Amino acid sequence: MLLDFGAQPLCNRYVVDPDEKEFRHPLVLGQCQMCGLIQLTNSVPSEEIAPRFEWLKYNEPERHLDDLADVLCSLGGLPEDPVVCGITYKDDSLLGRLSKKRFNNVWRIDPEIDLGITIRGVAGETVIPKLTPQSVKDLADKKGRVNLIVARHVLEHAPDTQKFLESIKYLLEPGGYIVFEVPDCSIQLEACDYCMLWEEHILYFVPPTLKSIFKYTTFSLFNYQEYSYPVENALIAIVRRADEDSDPVDIDISIPQQLAVGKAYAEEFVVNRSDLKKYIKSYKERVGKIAVFGAGHLSSMFVSIMGIKDYIDFIVDDDPQKQTLYMPGSNLPIKGSNSLIEENINLCLLSLSPESELKVIGRNKNFVESGGVFASIFPNRRNSIQVDL
Repeated sequence: MLLDFGAQPLCNRYVVDPDEKEFRHPLVLGQCQMCGLIQLTNSVPSEEIAPRFEWLKYNEPERHLDDLADVLCSLGGLPEDPVVCGITYKDDSLLGRLSKKRFNNVWRIDPEIDLGITIRGVAGETVIPKLTPQSVKDLADKKGRVNLIVARHVLEHAPDTQKFLESIKYLLEPGGYIVFEVPDCSIQLEACDYCMLWEEHILYFVPPTLKSIFKYTTFSLFNYQEYSYPVENALIAIVRRADEDSDPVDIDISIPQQLAVGKAYAEEFVVNRSDLKKYIKSYKERVGKIAVFGAGHLSSMFVSIMGIKDYIDFIVDDDPQKQTLYMPGSNLPIKGSNSLIEENINLCLLSLSPESELKVIGRNKNFVESGGVFASIFPNRRNSIQVDL
């Protein structure tokens, strides 16, 4: 165990009535002493993790998908007319690229028809628990086995990695491949960014741990790719059954080095939280009102585990579907950006990507011109609130 944050609200469980009793689940971060992979030690039950709002969507970076499609089209050992399938809606953009290049037979699992999931818009957090050996065998009997499985942003959601991999292999033809894409947590771990944590993400990969994890499974790493992005890189692992006739990727990992990263991340938390809380409290008392921009899982985790809800006036988000709701755990109301001026906010903390930060600041020049301050919640940004701590 690295850190025990106690019982925490679910970030996707927006509150309709602030008086309603909320479900909470222990958030405990641990690290495997054998492979060095940082992970949550107790996942939320599948019936609770499923989203309650069908309009919730998470957009992943996609600039690298053209290149990744070329890599997949060049894979050897595939039949003349290979079959490709995807796991969730997050695979659609890559599947579309593949269908325009080499692959004519492309399909994706339908959550309702194939797995009996009636909630719309679900992703890995809800689909993975339904991918049992029996359900995958039934799927293979119905649609046939495939030569390539696309699984973008799925593996980090797996509460039981071994079970998930053992189940999904029944859908794969001999000689076939699975391509996994996961977010790289290196920047967040090095910067001691605790907004990285999210109950939907069970596994927190960095390049060495993604490369090495498959040696503990019935798969071996065939190809590895890494694509750079400002917030978190996209890590790609293309794997085959370990008994396939192919040369696996050489893996060089220092377990002590990975354990040291986890230890440092854990040891800095108490001091970081204390310093931030003191600063926010002092700012509220000396200067004035504080809001947080972005009603997503990053701001939810930031407010909750840093213990600063009493010093935040409200959360800002221009999505009208969120503006009648309250944030999980803190019960802070969600309001439009016009409230920054109308309610005399002095400090607005940004829980956004660098690109979205620029757009928000540009659209709210009147807030800045009236003396308002924008600052990022993320410690590795130039405009980070933590620079002043």
